[in-house]
Amino acid sequence: MNVSQSFKAAIVSILFLGLVVVGPAPASAGDMWFQQALFLAHIPLGGGQFFTTNYVFTASEGANTTVNVKCFNETSQRIGPVAGVNVELGATGQLAQHTPTTLGVTSDVLFTSTGNGWCWANNVNSGLDFTTQVTVGVTTDLTPGGILNSASSSFVGTTHGSGEVTSAVGGIPFFTTSGGAQHFLILLNALTVSRTVTLTLFDANGIPQGAPLVRNLSGRDLDPLSIPAVFGVVPTPPTSGSMKIVASGTGVLGWYLQVYPTGSRAIFAPIGLDGDNTTQLPSGSAP
Repeated sequence: MNVSQSFKAAIVSILFLGLVVVGPAPASAGDMWFQQALFLAHIPLGGGQFFTTNYVFTASEGANTTVNVKCFNETSQRIGPVAGVNVELGATGQLAQHTPTTLGVTSDVLFTSTGNGWCWANNVNSGLDFTTQVTVGVTTDLTPGGILNSASSSFVGTTHGSGEVTSAVGGIPFFTTSGGAQHFLILLNALTVSRTVTLTLFDANGIPQGAPLVRNLSGRDLDPLSIPAVFGVVPTPPTSGSMKIVASGTGVLGWYLQVYPTGSRAIFAPIGLDGDNTTQLPSGSAP
């Protein structure tokens, strides 16, 4: 089983038929940029329920905003319409909601085998910056905004699109497996040049656990990992701690998803990026 299939299996296991009923996690302050990377998921759980994503695009800087959204699966393959999907926002403050279905990826066999990937959202009309809200959750309502509005939905968390990438250091402030909790790191190399990412796992006292883990990311590659299991620490991995992320060059970003099977809690947030080594997604790099 590859890591993407492991991610899918773990999501199905922990969220099957609403096993976890989680509340919406507060979003961090969102990136506002004319190009953004968005996490993408659409995994069937049975009983008509899906672990899926919902997107809000808002023309926060000004009118004449056309956000073109092109998506990839976890192995860098383009999925959905070749030309992407245009989100037309003709007035300042206007917003539109979309889902994997309206972005045209749910019928693509290159996507449905694992059900996770990512999208590049790019204002192709004016270059004005826009804001986004990305919600992941369990729902039977697959219409735009269904996760947010349906009484049957259980939210996993809400964050924003990412307009920044790191050329060096990033990190995850906290993970835990206590009480059956599960933690997922979702690494992304948004650009076309391959990168190497070195991960170091620490326990809560700052003591390194096992050897650093090296992940090789091809261009446009998504790498979902179960933490701390992927490190293979023996005999017993730490039940809580943090992680340092070091990239070999510009282009790396990502998110983490911490799901608690009790207490109806979850966290979905972008990984921390060192401000001394970050840049915005570069002009001309959009697919």
